[in-house]
Amino acid sequence: MLNHRRHHQDVFHSVCDLARDHFYKRDQVLLSWLQRCYHRADEVGFFSTTSGLLRDIQDQLNEMRASHFQIYDPNADKRLWKGESLDTGIRSHYVEDHLIVKNVLAGTPALEAGVRAGDEILAIEDAEQVTPWGAQHRSGRFTLERAGRSLAIQLSARLVVVESLPTLTKVSPGTWLLDISSFRSEFFEKRFWTALARRFSAPATDVRHLIIDLRDNSGGNFVAMLRALSPFMCEPAVIGRLLQPRRLGHDKAGFADELEDEKQLAELDRYHSLGLRTFSGYGCFRGQVTVLVGPQTASVAEIFAEAMLHRPHSRVWGQPTAGDVLLAVWYDLSRLGPGYSLSIPEAMYLTRREATLENSGVTPQKELYYDLKISREGRDSWIVESAK
Repeated sequence: MLNHRRHHQDVFHSVCDLARDHFYKRDQVLLSWLQRCYHRADEVGFFSTTSGLLRDIQDQLNEMRASHFQIYDPNADKRLWKGESLDTGIRSHYVEDHLIVKNVLAGTPALEAGVRAGDEILAIEDAEQVTPWGAQHRSGRFTLERAGRSLAIQLSARLVVVESLPTLTKVSPGTWLLDISSFRSEFFEKRFWTALARRFSAPATDVRHLIIDLRDNSGGNFVAMLRALSPFMCEPAVIGRLLQPRRLGHDKAGFADELEDEKQLAELDRYHSLGLRTFSGYGCFRGQVTVLVGPQTASVAEIFAEAMLHRPHSRVWGQPTAGDVLLAVWYDLSRLGPGYSLSIPEAMYLTRREATLENSGVTPQKELYYDLKISREGRDSWIVESAK
């Protein structure tokens, strides 16, 4: 029991040490936090469990109120890096206090069971209330309402790998939807993205208005985001910079056009300030753009949206974004076992106007709200409004 307690204390201490050595700024706030962190590590009890330890560490991290300062267990790690989780395939949201199915993912239990966009989720077996999380992850009897009829569907969440490749679909003559739900690097390989960008940016296309959906995009790779942004800037342009206040050194105008995380981290290690500059070679789209954002839009997706605010013939609509815009580096917590890790914010993002988006996020130029009637028809009222 004593060795168990010491092991958990050592893990907690190692988290404090990593924050001391790598947190993006070192000031009195961090020093005071470190004192509390080490004290809390010393107070770990004899009967602490791994789940309790993780909860206590996350509570301590939350005191800094900094985005991407988080501890991950193996399941969260798989969701983050592989898109893998126990899942029904239902993606839902509240519309006027009704939980409405927004869409159903391909190859998932919900699609196979016949769940459709527009269904209202009335009850989930053994759940006190219906929530988007429960609809996505719980198994059991789901009670739905469709066109005024009640339906009972049995669902069992199973291991699903969610593919989040950008997709391009036609909404109406001249208006297309570009859905970018993630900026993970594997979704923006050069050949794939170049070909997709050519579909909407080539002179012969009929795309006059492009709706870019970032509502469910919680971020990803910086170079992936810059590749995605490049067709809308047309020429290489610096949209902002990453600043590491604790690091001494020179400045650089931008990242190389390479997706590998290791190469990006190596560049960060060499520079005090690193510009975020778009690339050439990904086409040029000069038409109207509407970017849709919401509370789940975070990290580099917020940087994308902020850059589009300053592009001619662009507008950003929806609801305010998360305000989680610090660059984090992941560290393995091998003492806990494989799959445990800690993310630490090591750089801050500054816009071209030297403003930070951390905590404030991006405020859309027009706020949108979901229409219950349209949602029950299985349509997205934000896209309907944007396409007008």
